[in-house]
Amino acid sequence: MSRLTDKLTDQAWRNAMGRRFEAVTDEIFQVIRWVLVVGFANYLAHAHDILILRVTYWVLAGLLFGYIASRFLLRPEIAFLGNPEGRAGRLVQSALNFLLCVVVFGVTLYAVRTLTGAIAEYRGAL
Repeated sequence: MSRLTDKLTDQAWRNAMGRRFEAVTDEIFQVIRWVLVVGFANYLAHAHDILILRVTYWVLAGLLFGYIASRFLLRPEIAFLGNPEGRAGRLVQSALNFLLCVVVFGVTLYAVRTLTGAIAEYRGAL
């Protein structure tokens, strides 16, 4: 218990924990914000069958994919294979991260489409 109180009173430790917590909450907020923007565009595309709204939805969805890809590909990759040696191992590692990115994007778009479809139906837009 003494060690815990020492940690909680250490300003450097609290500052480091605060920065980590802020970084995590910022990432979560960014994802939620992107999903809401894409969801709203999807709702508008459902509510009003206008080509520019569908194009806007797909452009925003593409930007969401880019954001998700930046999380999984441009930052340190998830080490599915540990630390692979050689070009082939690194390519497989990157391919697995890209596949994960595509799956996360697909699940996100499915969730957005289902949610906005339910909202549009509830609002009588469909």
